[in-house]
Amino acid sequence: MKDTQYLPIGKVAKMLGLSVQTIRRWEKAGKIHSIRSPGNHRLFDVEEVRRLLGKPSGDRTAIYARVSSAKQKADSNLQRQRERLERYAEEREYDVVRVFSEQASGVGENRKQLAALLKLAEDGEIDRVLIEYPDRLARFGYRYLERFFESHGVTVESTHKTEPKTSQQELVEDLLTIITVFSARMYGKRSQEFRKKIGQAMKEMGGEGTGHGHQDDPDRDSQGGPSVQEGGAGEDQGHL
Repeated sequence: MKDTQYLPIGKVAKMLGLSVQTIRRWEKAGKIHSIRSPGNHRLFDVEEVRRLLGKPSGDRTAIYARVSSAKQKADSNLQRQRERLERYAEEREYDVVRVFSEQASGVGENRKQLAALLKLAEDGEIDRVLIEYPDRLARFGYRYLERFFESHGVTVESTHKTEPKTSQQELVEDLLTIITVFSARMYGKRSQEFRKKIGQAMKEMGGEGTGHGHQDDPDRDSQGGPSVQEGGAGEDQGHL
């Protein structure tokens, strides 16, 4: 049995294109019903909101498919994954409104197709996200994404619960990505700290090492003494 999902009043107002005050008036008039959270906030049944929108309950589905490597994409793994999901949705008579597919690491931050999927959920345009495995959404932090979708009244449905053993190489690639990213950040931070220490040391030395040397020293010039360069040239001439 599917668990009932509830939405806060602000989200309901956005989905219905109304103000929060109007939703409160509707509640008072019995047009829409709410329950109270432990914090005494109004929560509304997402199915009731969909009925008010005049949209089929739970039908609008977005498919999301992903592979990690370019080789997997070249071998048509991404296409086959997408086709399996489309076939699964068709067998269950889901209304597929969008299909997202991309080649990206499961730990990557710049995933344009995933970002577009999240925006679709925020706008209340889908009821379900269909994926093949939980790891297709995210290698780590899947539960956070699941909670995000649930907070917008969207169900995440996986056709399979665990990845096949052949995905071990993909996991290794994702772990290498994590190591590469953190190493770059660590060495970048060290480099920045090193440059900062050098700059501070030069400042404490009165600007030495900036390229001016003693040529800008007014005291030496006023005494008529030779500059370092002149002195060095005289010594060299003495050895000719």
